[in-house]
Amino acid sequence: MRLPTINQRVTIFIPQGPWKGRYSTYMEAVDASTIRVAHPMFGSALVPLMPGDEVVVEYLEGGDRIGFEATVVQRANDATPGLILTRPEPSAIRSLQLRDFVRLDVSLPIEYVLSGTHREEGGKVQLKPGRLIDLSGGGAQIVTEEEFPVGTRLDLVIHLPKQLIPAEAEVVRRATDSEGPVRLGVRFSAIEERDREQIVKYIFAEQRRRRKKGLV
Repeated sequence: MRLPTINQRVTIFIPQGPWKGRYSTYMEAVDASTIRVAHPMFGSALVPLMPGDEVVVEYLEGGDRIGFEATVVQRANDATPGLILTRPEPSAIRSLQLRDFVRLDVSLPIEYVLSGTHREEGGKVQLKPGRLIDLSGGGAQIVTEEEFPVGTRLDLVIHLPKQLIPAEAEVVRRATDSEGPVRLGVRFSAIEERDREQIVKYIFAEQRRRRKKGLV
């Protein structure tokens, strides 16, 4: 699947927060690592997206709604206000289902290791413990023992209550200040669709459970 072309209409979907919703805009430029869209508007005001915010870019191709997750890199405040977003890997562009991007605050254990880590004698890789503090079908926010720069790929094992989910994830942002625990926003770069489906089912089941208890 391809990126949208210059001047093609796209929709910026904000999946959470007070500005949750869809905002129409269009593609302005593409380079090796980023894309630029015209800054979406709400009435006569700019939608208040800031660096580090996560969005979904949606568009039509051949009658199908496709898209990808992206992170705001910077606001471009020149003659025409724009947003600079991360450019996705080709494999990250896919047919969209809104439910994939419903995000849930959770506290679940994970294990992680740098992708490509060599196995020790006996064929095992030494995984490190961490925690997952929010989760969607497209990515998560995790707490790790050490810092990883944006672009790092990690192999994760997510401990759902009744199932282990393996996934490869790419670090897309650092989500905390220098004095707090290391919190990283990651996007799933390789995950089996059946495992993604299990994550989505868990999220909706947990939302129902919390609603019944009056927790949301």
